[in-house]
This record gives sequence, structure tokens and C-alpha cells, in this order.
Amino acid sequence: MQFPVEFLQFFPAKAVRAWGGEMRHGLIWLVMALAAVMPAFGATVSVNLGSASSFALLGSTITDTGDSNIVGNVGATTTITINSPWIVTGTVYTAGDPIAIAAYNASEIAYTTAFNLGSTQTVLSSLGLTRTFTGNNVYTFNTNISTTTGTVLTFDAQSNPNEVFVIQIDGAFTVNGALQFDLINGAQANNIFWIVEDAATISVGSSQPQIFDGSILAGTSFTMSAQTGGSGVPAGTINGCVFSETANTLAGQTNVLGCVGGGLPGGGPGGGSVPEPGSSGLVSLGCLLGILAWRKFRVGL
Repeated sequence: MQFPVEFLQFFPAKAVRAWGGEMRHGLIWLVMALAAVMPAFGATVSVNLGSASSFALLGSTITDTGDSNIVGNVGATTTITINSPWIVTGTVYTAGDPIAIAAYNASEIAYTTAFNLGSTQTVLSSLGLTRTFTGNNVYTFNTNISTTTGTVLTFDAQSNPNEVFVIQIDGAFTVNGALQFDLINGAQANNIFWIVEDAATISVGSSQPQIFDGSILAGTSFTMSAQTGGSGVPAGTINGCVFSETANTLAGQTNVLGCVGGGLPGGGPGGGSVPEPGSSGLVSLGCLLGILAWRKFRVGL
């Protein structure tokens, strides 16, 4: 920086150097302040389904062979095949219908956006027999996930029923046998999102009908297998919606209860909430203020 001659004459060189040093110190403290305060006001995790939120099933193809019960609209880009009577509380759009196409595109955008969210927790390589997920977080598994009978998953909303859970799986997701869900402290199934890079499969076999909490957004296909005894036997209930890029198949009798109102803080489209400061952030802020006060006290001595 060039200073005018008059400026240099008025301010001795020593004073100018001191002034510059104080500016540098001020900038350092400002950066430290920002670093401490930013964690206190973390972003709120959300998944915006757009026009897809009124649909229970979306895919390139939809196939039902098991007297299923669907709560919400149904749409496909190419074909819908019904091999057994089903009950749909909503509209079954003709394959290729513009409304269905728009909803399918919205689901693809939601999938891509959710899959690209940065993980807020340590990246995981296995699910384990027990796992607790905390609301307003994005969890990432960096490999295929296959559950075993007896697996228990707990979702803790921390007394805020609007908190959203995003579970990213970098591969295929297969549910084998009985999988137990425990939703505590206000956790809502329609705020749980399973974002699967590859195929998602719920394999019931000889187990009891599976109750699965959360919406499944699959990068390729989704399959609900048939229960032992055939396609007319109850296979399970999905407390959410199921969107797949390719085939969406219900090989067993399935209840799909939809996801209207899920994913956005506040409970639905247009909802919103202001995130409260996190405890760790507030501790950081308190420590910073304490250091600043101590430094000012020392300077004043």
C-alpha cells in the first residue's frame, strides 16, 4: 500500500507499523471468531420432494403382484403392470402422463440433491446389529449394506418431530429378515430418507411381515419380495414412499403409506424452522468471549 507523503509526515513510521500490526491482529481475531461461531448455527437438513411428495410409488416401471394397499398417487414413465387387484388411495396415472413424468423428474432431483449432501457424521462402512441415528444429520455408508435378522435401528429426533434423517448408502441396500425400528423423542417415519445409490431390496422370506420406516429413493430398482406362501401373503408395510429410477416391484402384498408432508422442516411444503444453536457451538462461542475478555484485561494492565 502506498501512503501519501503528507500521511507519512503526520504519522511516524513506527506508528504506521503499529497500526498495520493491530489490523493484522484484528483480522486474526475476526477469523477465530467466525470459526467459533459458525458451528453454533448449523444448517437444517431437509429433503424437498417437490411434486413427488403426493406420490407413494414412482419409477420407470411399476409392477404389483400382491394385492397391495397404496396410500398416495402412483406414476411411471413407461409401464404399470398389475397382476393382482390392488387398492390405491390416490390417482393411478397412466404411464407417461405429464403429471407422473413431472413427479418422476422431481423425485430424481430430490434423489440427486440428497445423495450429494455432505455427511455430518463420520463415514461408516457397516450397519451393525444396533445403530442409533440422531435427527438433523446426514449419515453416509461407503459400501453395500445388508442387514441380518435381529438388527435394531433407533432414530432419535431429540424432542423435535420435524428433524430429518438422511441415510446415504454408496451401493446396494438389502434388508434380510426381521429389521426392527425404534422411533424415539418425536422421530417421524416420513422424515427418514434412505438414499440408495444402487438397488434397494426388502427380502422377507419366512420372517414376519416387515414394517419399514422411511422413504426409499433408489438409484436403480426397488423390490419388495414375496413372503413364504406367495404373492397374496402380507409381505410388509413401508411407512413412507418408494421412488426408483428403473423398476419398482411389489412381489408380495405390501402396504405403502406415502410420504406427504415429510422431509421439510415444519412438516411440509413451504415449512421452515430456524435451527437452534448447537451446544458445542455455544461452548466454543463462550470460550472465545472469555479469551477476548482476558486479552482485553491484560492489555489494560
